[in-house]
Parts: sequence; C-alpha cells; structure tokens
Amino acid sequence: MLDIVKPARYINNEWNAVHKEWKDSALKVALCFPDVYEIGMSHLGMRILYGILNREKDVTCERAFAPWDDMEKRIRDRKEMLCSLESSHALKEFDIIGFSLQYEMNYPDILNMLDIGGVPLYSKKRADGDPIVIAGGPCAFNPEPLADFIDVFVIGEAEEVILEIVHAAQGSRLKAQGKYREDILKEFSKIPGVYVPAFSLQPGALSVNKRIVKNLDNSYFPTDIIVPYIQIVHDRIGIEIMRGCPHECKFCQACKIFHPLRIRSVKRIMEIAEESVKNTGYEEISLLSLSSGDYPHIEELAVKLEEKFRPLGIKISLPSLRVGTFEERKGMDTLKRAGLTFAPEAGSERLRNTLNKKIKDDEIIGKSSIALKSGWRKVKLYFMIGLPGEISEDLDAIIELVKKIKNVNLSISPFIPKPHSDFEREGMNSLEEVKEKQVYLGSRLKALGSRMRVDFHSAEMARIEAVLARGDRRIGEVIARAWKRGGRFQAWEEKFNYKLWEEAFQETGIDPGAYLKKKNKDEILPWGFIK
Repeated sequence: MLDIVKPARYINNEWNAVHKEWKDSALKVALCFPDVYEIGMSHLGMRILYGILNREKDVTCERAFAPWDDMEKRIRDRKEMLCSLESSHALKEFDIIGFSLQYEMNYPDILNMLDIGGVPLYSKKRADGDPIVIAGGPCAFNPEPLADFIDVFVIGEAEEVILEIVHAAQGSRLKAQGKYREDILKEFSKIPGVYVPAFSLQPGALSVNKRIVKNLDNSYFPTDIIVPYIQIVHDRIGIEIMRGCPHECKFCQACKIFHPLRIRSVKRIMEIAEESVKNTGYEEISLLSLSSGDYPHIEELAVKLEEKFRPLGIKISLPSLRVGTFEERKGMDTLKRAGLTFAPEAGSERLRNTLNKKIKDDEIIGKSSIALKSGWRKVKLYFMIGLPGEISEDLDAIIELVKKIKNVNLSISPFIPKPHSDFEREGMNSLEEVKEKQVYLGSRLKALGSRMRVDFHSAEMARIEAVLARGDRRIGEVIARAWKRGGRFQAWEEKFNYKLWEEAFQETGIDPGAYLKKKNKDEILPWGFIK
C-alpha cells in the first residue's frame, strides 16, 4: 500500500466497526457513499443507518466508499473489484447496495463504484442474482436523472423505511436460490415512500409521499460511532438537536424536504452526548440542525453541556447560525469557536425580504460586532448571486455591507433553483451572467484590502449541478457519458472538468440550457410526483 495515498481509507478495523460472520442466512447490505472515506465517514445519515441495520440479528451491514484515483487504478490493473471494508466482499456479492445521495456532482462516482464492484450499471440489465441498488437522501427528491441506474429510491427520512425494506426482503425469497428480482421490487414498491422507476415509466402518472420520522426522541441515534484512524472532515461527535427549519426561505430546498420541524429534548441530547463521549473518546461535540440557533432550549442545553463537559476538556460547536438567533449569553462560552458563520444570502434588505429572509443590515453589522468583541475571531458571511429579482444595486449592497464589518470572510455562490423550493420554477443566470457578476464583485472587494477573503463557487460547476438537480430521465445518459470520459470526483473543484460535461451533452444531443430556463406554471416538473 506504499504507492497509495492515505491507505488508512481502505484498511478497516476502526474502533466500533461492526464485524459479523458472513452467513448465507443473513441479508447482506452494503452502505455506499460516492465520495472518499473522509467525507462519507463524516455523514450522519450513514452513521445512523449503519447502527440501525447492524442491530438486526439476521442483517450484515458493511461500508464502501469511492476509491481515489490511485486505488481505482490498482483495482482495475489487477482485475479486482471494489470491496466492502469489513469483510472485503465485492459489492456484487451483497443482496442490497444502498447509496447516499447528498450532492448531485457525485452522480458519476455512483456509476464508477457499481462498475468496479462488478454490478451492471443499468437497472434493466441486472439479473436475479445481482444486488438490488437502492438510493436515498436529499437528491432523491428528484430521482429521474438516476432512474436508469437505481432500482429503488427511498423518498424522505430512512430510519423507519429501511427496516420495512429489510423485513420485506427477508420475508421474500431474496435469500433463497434464484433471488426473484421482479417479485422483490414489487414488494418494495408497496412500501410508503418507496419509488421503483421500472414500474413507473411515466412519473406524472403516480404520486409518492415522503417519509418522515415523527418523534426524534424515540428514533434511533448512534452513540457508538466508528472512530477512524485518519482525520475525517467532521472528526467529532455530531448530535442532531432538531430536524426541519422554522423559517421558509424561498430559495431553500432543505426546509421543504425536511419539513415539519421536530425537536430533540435536552434530556435526550445529554444522554446521547454522555454515551457518545464514553464510547468514542472524541473531545468535540457538534450540535447539528438546519438552524441550530433556533433550537428553543439552546441556552439551557448550552449551560448543561458546559457543566458536564468543560471539566473534561470537551469543546462544543455550532454550525451556521441565522443572524437573528445569535446573542452573546452567559454560560455559552463553550460554544465559542474560531469563526462564526451567518447567511444573509442577499446584500440588500429589499432582496432579502423577497426571499423571506427578513434580516436588516443593522442587525448583521451589530451581531457581527458583538461576536468579534466577545471572542470570536472571524465572521463568515454566505451570499448568493443571480437570485430572482436581483439588480445591480443588490451586488453593490454586498460590498457596502462588508465594508462595515471587520475580520470577515465571504462565500459567494450562484443561485440554483432547486426542486421543491418555492423558486423551483425560476430560471438560472447564464454562465456569462454569473461570471460577469463574480468579476465585478471580485474587483470591488479586492479594492477593500487584505482584511477579508472571498471564495467564489465555480460558475461552471454550479451550472452542471443545476442541470443534474433539475433533470429528467434523459440526463442519465449524460451522466453515463461523463463517467465514461473519466469523470471522477466532480464535486472536488480541483478535479472538476467542465469540458467533459460539455462533450457529454454534445454526444447525447441534449441542450443543458433547456433545464435552466424559467418554467411556466402549467409545465410538468420531473420531480412533481413527489409530495
């Protein structure tokens, strides 16, 4: 393994990893994340499903991640296959393969993992002995671009439905000789929240309702997560304190797909925290939700975490906060971090109001000042450009706003009209328009001096992401062509190759611009059948 970068990505036997005997009688499930180990191992959903499935007596659940270029080359050169970490069985040997769909730019990596794992790419080419390929996560709310490759989509939250799928598989003849594939898929299609594309060639003719977990306190949450040998992206305990969001920002897909708002109790959070620290030895706990500052008991929780964990040297961190929820309170010293992130989204109050993001400039400036004076070293602000209704004065407003804040970093991304958001029918700025705005902002911000850092998200990558997010079933062939042309890790800016996507569109005769136009109210949306 000396010629492999980060061999610890592939070596298994981490603390708390589950190893079960590979028995013919057990249902074999491979949880696959279409990105490198460090990213996949940081994902909370994978941690939850790994724990749920391995608690089942007759289920063996193992993990697989996208191999980096060097490991892929070794596997292909040796004519080997992508295997699970726990037992080194090839993906094709599992009964069920489950992919987590967190980001559209990972789609080619799904095809790559299937191919290296010995599984036919196209669902229609899989026989009775092949695994059933399942996918779920936020991107499954428009499943059509991947419908040719995925047998079963889980729409919504998976904690309960995954067990219904497993029990249906165990009750069927899946484990028997022959594995009657079509019969099993028909059984799965009867489960609420499950979409089987093979039985739905015209998506508009059916309706699928998303699954939700009603009570977070009663739902499973892992306290014995795997501790990797190498540093991962979120190398700490992550505790979900709330699911959903109390706000209804019009651009936001997440608040819609994770609706309604559900709260985990302080008592349950403390239990999870204590057990997790004991079982892992981590020295940092992150409080996770779409808007953690809106957690109704945040002050009580902070005080209790402070009392319990500060003597142990354990840090507590919060993700991005809404400006309106930030206050400097006593007893919240534990929550201080090197940087604090706010998301105004738009530079002007006028445009923010149209987004239902009712934050005033004075509030952003004032809260940032309080944070910097009370121990936070940096304030990071998130903005979008190309929003519906944006005019040139809104870009100038970004510059005027940041002039009034010291020690600020900016992250500026192109607006993408995502499925299920209130703006799902809006259009997206052209590549030229986005780049023009980036150049304008970049030059004006540079003139302010070196006291800030500005990060512009790639305009080309945002364009491809938008097409994949808003695509129909025809986009599947574009994804396949991009993969065949060498598309790997397209979610990584240093690996992203816009040219191969352009060539993929040309080869298929598909115009990407058609998917980025504003849609009229009568137009049927590819994802419209999902409720």
